[in-house]
Amino acid sequence: MSRFAKLLATVGATICFAGGLHATGYFEPQVYLDQGGKNVDGTPEFYWGLEVRRLAKEFHPSEKLVVLEKPKPESDEETSENKAGTQDTDAADLKDFEAALNEGRIKPPDPKKATELNKLARDTITSSSPVEEFDSEFADYHRGASAYLNKQWDQARKAWEDLLKRPEQDRHYRTVWAAFMLGKLALKTSDYKSASEWFQRTRELAAAGFADSLGLAAESYGWEGRSEWKQDHPEKAAPLFLTQLALGDASAVVSLKALIPDREPIRELLNYGPELDERESWNEEQKREQEQKEISKLKAAAQDPLLRRLVTVHILATASSPDLYSGDSSAAPVNRCARWLNIIKQANIGKVEDAEYLGWVAYNNGDYKGAAHWLELSKGDSGAALWLRAKLQRRAGKLADAANTMAQAVEWLKSSPAYTAPGGVDETWTEYDFFPEGYHWGWGQSSHGDLGGLRLVRGDFVQALDTFLKGHLWNDAAFVAERVLTASELKQYVDALPPTEPPKEGEDYNAKLRYLLGRRLVREDRYAEAAPYLPKPYDKVLEKYVKVLQDGANEKLSKTERAHAWFTAAWIARYDGMELMGTEVAPDAFAESGEFETPDIAKQLRSGVYQTVSYDKDGNEKKKNLRVVLKASPKEIRRLNANKINPDIRFHYRLVAGALAIKAAALLPTDSEELADVVNQAGLWVKDRDEKTGNRYYQIIEQRGAKTNIGRADIAKHWFVDQSGPWSTAEEEAYRALHKQLEPERSSE
Repeated sequence: MSRFAKLLATVGATICFAGGLHATGYFEPQVYLDQGGKNVDGTPEFYWGLEVRRLAKEFHPSEKLVVLEKPKPESDEETSENKAGTQDTDAADLKDFEAALNEGRIKPPDPKKATELNKLARDTITSSSPVEEFDSEFADYHRGASAYLNKQWDQARKAWEDLLKRPEQDRHYRTVWAAFMLGKLALKTSDYKSASEWFQRTRELAAAGFADSLGLAAESYGWEGRSEWKQDHPEKAAPLFLTQLALGDASAVVSLKALIPDREPIRELLNYGPELDERESWNEEQKREQEQKEISKLKAAAQDPLLRRLVTVHILATASSPDLYSGDSSAAPVNRCARWLNIIKQANIGKVEDAEYLGWVAYNNGDYKGAAHWLELSKGDSGAALWLRAKLQRRAGKLADAANTMAQAVEWLKSSPAYTAPGGVDETWTEYDFFPEGYHWGWGQSSHGDLGGLRLVRGDFVQALDTFLKGHLWNDAAFVAERVLTASELKQYVDALPPTEPPKEGEDYNAKLRYLLGRRLVREDRYAEAAPYLPKPYDKVLEKYVKVLQDGANEKLSKTERAHAWFTAAWIARYDGMELMGTEVAPDAFAESGEFETPDIAKQLRSGVYQTVSYDKDGNEKKKNLRVVLKASPKEIRRLNANKINPDIRFHYRLVAGALAIKAAALLPTDSEELADVVNQAGLWVKDRDEKTGNRYYQIIEQRGAKTNIGRADIAKHWFVDQSGPWSTAEEEAYRALHKQLEPERSSE
């Protein structure tokens, strides 16, 4: 299975600094247990989208969001009447007009002509000369919309106010629309107090029974939130934005960020404040002024229960991961964790909601005593609280307690309604945040990674495999499957998997694990058992491989026949080796199609250390050995040694192929072209993997093939030459013919 190369990405330290430390380069395959398992010791990456949705669950508006046919614009400067003739507005307008006719709310002398003029008015709404319609609430609304789109604010206001002066029975369908647009108009003209009042009035009118065919009552929450934010009332804006999110409007996720006082701007995105370029141009005095403003707003936020929770989760959502879009800064980064905890302490708050989240802030800042303090002040039964308790238990050496607590946290996170999709237009958001693509660990991955790591340390190896698989941590699951479990344990696990249909999207982990098992059984020479687990056509390739291995060992055959069989086996091992016997992770990296090396977790655990690489300002490489966090038990070490890949070299099957070719050479006459061809090919296969073995093969050329054409060329070069001989040419042709014959079977999988 081919993988695309990883994109260039930005790396940051998992510390509580604003901005972050950055470096660029190709990202290596991601393994949760890499770097000595330090992820199990660190703070998981909290996701802003998930956390604000959790808070939004506390709001229960009666309004309903109308799902539009077209995606909602990202910028909240867009409006319902900002672009002429949107499909949704047009359809609602025509439908409402027809209903008004049928109900007798409007009685034009010529209903057909009135309907045509109504449609024409919609179609030409941006015109500076509005269509003369039948006098009705619809005509009033269209006049206001046309003036609004032509930035004639006074005319728009008058038209909509005139509409609202009509008797109630004459404005059933456009009262809510007019009130909503008067709120938008007030925003446009910076009359923010009036804007808030009009948006509140929009909901009141909809609740009173006036038609709301576009769901403007629901949409008004977000716009009122913006109006309050413009008035510097974040404590009023917060519940409005969260109500907007509770209704299923995902744009509130971004709007809520506007309420975070010390949020750094992100280039090319909506920032609700001074942009990055502006900040970079500030002198030191301006920077100090901005910092004092932020601290003052943070102190105010600390006194408001909702803002306090929002600031806390924003710090957690940005503290443990780099900001991909922020610019590099030469200024010393601000420790947001320490500053926020100090502000909270100074606020002397009596009751603290979500105290476990402040515990995570302390934990992320290295204050484990403080983390325990905040945890004790929490209810202790949320996923975040259980997870934090498991972290602290692990640090205290209580591995059994930590594993049990972490298992509870995983179940809570999977089943809690706090993290389920809101039922709006963004049903996939929660799943994405739990199992995101790319190099970020979602909560689903991190929680399963922590639990899997704890189970591994405790010797619950099969459970560890199961946990990593369910957490979408394939490379970690593959490590356990290949290096920790015995082949028989793995086979028993795979055979017990319930039959399932392949997923429509994403990885089919059951199929991947079956294939991994098949290749492992091949490596252990359990060929008959391996065949059922290999996908087509490699079950047939294995059949051919086994046949020639048997022929090579058959002493009843002639030496030439046996040599030819050994060389055919060598050829298959070399060119189908990755698919037949390659390891999923280190050393072969089948998971990456061999394009990238995967971290050697077994090596880290066996040695007890892992290595970090950094570069100084001059570009000089600095390596440092650090002790692993998750120390392997003696039982695990024994298994790692017993399941060692032989040879433990990247693309190890090339060494297997070379060894088979040398078996063929041992049966061939000295100074025969066939012998030189076979040994030269073996050398070409191993020379870049194991120079010592390559030197041994070269000595065979010197001793037994010096008088051949290929032998002379090798000796002249003092190494192997890229040259085909009689047997390698024949094997290449036979290999191509075999795969051409088997190729159609691929499409039948």
